[in-house]
Amino acid sequence: MFKNYFLVAVRNIWRNKVFSLLNIMGLVTGIGAALVVYLVVFYESGFNKAVADTDRIFRVVSTISFLGDSIKNNGVPVPVITVAKENIPQVENTVHFFINNTTALITAGGKDFKNKEDIIFADKGYMDMLGYEWLGGDAATALSQPLSVVLTKERARVYFPNTPIAQVLGKQLLYDDSIRVTVTGVVKDLAYDTDFWFREMISLPTLQTNAALKKIYLSDNWQSISSSTQLLVKLRPAARPQDALAILDKYISQHDTKDFKTVLSLHPLSDLHFDVGFEAYRRTASRKQLNILSMIAVALLGLAVINFVNLTTAQASRRAKETGIRKAIGGTTGQLIKQFLGETMILTLLAAVLALLLAPLLIISFHTFLPDDLPVTQLYTVPVLSFLFLLAVVVAFIAGIYPAYVLARFQPVAVLKSNTGHRGGKVWVRQTLTAVQFTVAQFFVIATLIVSKQISFSLNKDLGFRKNAVLTVNTPRRDPDQAKRRLLEERVAALPEVEMVSLAANTPVISGTETSILKYNNGRQEVDKTVEVRYGDSNYLPLYQLRLLAGRNIATTDSVREWLLNEKAVTAFGFKRPQDAIGQVIEGHPVVGVVANFSAASVRSEIPAMAIGSDALRRHRVLHVRLRNPGEGGVVWNNAISGIEKAWKDLYPREEFSYEFLDKTVANMYRQEQRMGSLLNWCAGLAIFISILGLLGLVIFTTDQRTKEIGIRKVLGATVWQVVRMLTTDFMKPVLVAFLLAIPLSWWVMSQWLQSFVYRTGLTWWVFAAGGVIMALMALGAMSLKTVRAALSNPANTLKTE
Repeated sequence: MFKNYFLVAVRNIWRNKVFSLLNIMGLVTGIGAALVVYLVVFYESGFNKAVADTDRIFRVVSTISFLGDSIKNNGVPVPVITVAKENIPQVENTVHFFINNTTALITAGGKDFKNKEDIIFADKGYMDMLGYEWLGGDAATALSQPLSVVLTKERARVYFPNTPIAQVLGKQLLYDDSIRVTVTGVVKDLAYDTDFWFREMISLPTLQTNAALKKIYLSDNWQSISSSTQLLVKLRPAARPQDALAILDKYISQHDTKDFKTVLSLHPLSDLHFDVGFEAYRRTASRKQLNILSMIAVALLGLAVINFVNLTTAQASRRAKETGIRKAIGGTTGQLIKQFLGETMILTLLAAVLALLLAPLLIISFHTFLPDDLPVTQLYTVPVLSFLFLLAVVVAFIAGIYPAYVLARFQPVAVLKSNTGHRGGKVWVRQTLTAVQFTVAQFFVIATLIVSKQISFSLNKDLGFRKNAVLTVNTPRRDPDQAKRRLLEERVAALPEVEMVSLAANTPVISGTETSILKYNNGRQEVDKTVEVRYGDSNYLPLYQLRLLAGRNIATTDSVREWLLNEKAVTAFGFKRPQDAIGQVIEGHPVVGVVANFSAASVRSEIPAMAIGSDALRRHRVLHVRLRNPGEGGVVWNNAISGIEKAWKDLYPREEFSYEFLDKTVANMYRQEQRMGSLLNWCAGLAIFISILGLLGLVIFTTDQRTKEIGIRKVLGATVWQVVRMLTTDFMKPVLVAFLLAIPLSWWVMSQWLQSFVYRTGLTWWVFAAGGVIMALMALGAMSLKTVRAALSNPANTLKTE
């Protein structure tokens, strides 16, 4: 019986090649999207799961509150480490390490390497927690002595290529030309997915041997909290996290002040990879983004299922007599439903196989919003393949049950005595499903237009400073030689393509924050304000064309001696006019000028109170270069960049030269929105593609049913245009309904999304109108493939059997 079902199914699929191909194309799209999203969810959810006793390990993080502001920091004060280790009975074990974010240069085997921020100071406890497999060295003592380092096998190959593991032991590394360590162990790279991606573990006792390192990492100040200080605690089996936290809070609250308070939290290790607020060590995944991807996959899969139902019921009339004959010779409704579901299963399994083969291409196409380290090979693992098979079975049942019921319920007497066949289900069902399809597609189109509009608004908004033709070059931050930086500034300024140079700290706009608490005594009380600060020389203001409203520009000084305020800061400190702030002393230094407000971050944030000072010795580490306009006097920017690089290499021969244009820096702030726009473009395209296939099915069904009607109308004098208009009017109804449904849905959803921007574009009427026009043109184009052909048909051919 099953063999018979299979052969009949294959024959019917082959006989209806066009419909089968359209069905498979829709299913491949939907199943492929669902497969890729499941792969991402499966991959992201597997991080750190292989760590032993994960359910009892927690990361200790800090929330710092001062002067009304709150900052999340995934580090802890150093004294908390001792408290957790010695004074909390619920804690079975502690692991702490320090992320080395100070070393810039590593010398190994006579070659220089840059710090990739995968170097830590750790001890045996860290190695034991993660379960490293030792390839060389003594696990018990490798990190017990100062000036020792353990490398992963991959890092050992980078530093000492073609060197056996046994010979790597005893080799030496030099950090920043000052700290020399010996390789005392080599471990195998972790085989499981983890956020602990560190490749170089320096022994903790090394921090005690170097005064600079000790000052940076081992502060005993309870209010000094750095994200480089990491603490993990393993609780006893019966211990409750809140009990351990209560004891921690008792200790740390003793060091709180009126203006400064620290609250500690215990975050499960299993949530580390998704800890968006406090961030993981390399890359933090977003459950919100995974949920969005999942909803998109479900939407596309739903469209594919609707598409299958429409196309299958559209051709049901062609199989009415087959059903009637099968019933007349004894076939039951249940047997017919099984047969038709079997055909659906074969199509769906074929689509699943094709989706599996095309999944790598989908991953490449969607790479901008998928994890960079997503392993394509996981597509072919048992869990993913099992999901694909289960998904195919579920989709086959959902997509096939209604068409199977429609086909199986045909009455043999009715269909065998009629030459016109039988209608495949109710027309309103297909029209409703088509309307749902186009509602989803219309939503994606409108959302794409709104996201693109907001991105354009963000990139073209007047930021209050010049961003074009400005590039920045970061000098080695650990190099204390400020005279060398000034020499670099002079040489770059002498280049004919360069208009102006400033030696400063950050650009006016940055992706994070740089704040300071400034105090001002107005004679009645002392006012403390948290302000955003920037540091630069006397060229900083004119280079960025910041508009001076009152007073004068600052002078270049080795330390801060005077301030410029923006309008927001003037208001924050209680001055009514910019002129009123001139001469006032803030944080011990006079205000010499006031500039107009300018953006300090992306348009998601409001322009803050800001102060600008000059602090050359401590903070001026970035070269800001404004180039002349290209083509002006033969100016070529590539020549300017080559000249800057040559001046750099003359002064910093061992350092890597890099630069970034400011307009690109600003554009990178909206990378998330650009990725979202790209995703919506893909989704809109796929949704339109599937929806057009569904509409095409409805067109085919209706025109096939009305073939003789069209012939009669043409015999009675109807023109081609009148026939096309008659057919098109019926087909455009679900498209119009979809447009009306999509307007409030997209308006509400995108209004919520735009609320995350302080400065945002408006939801103008033309965006919705443009979305409607795009979908209407797409629908008309698809319908014309069948309606025009039907209208041009010869009525003699359609009526000759009458």
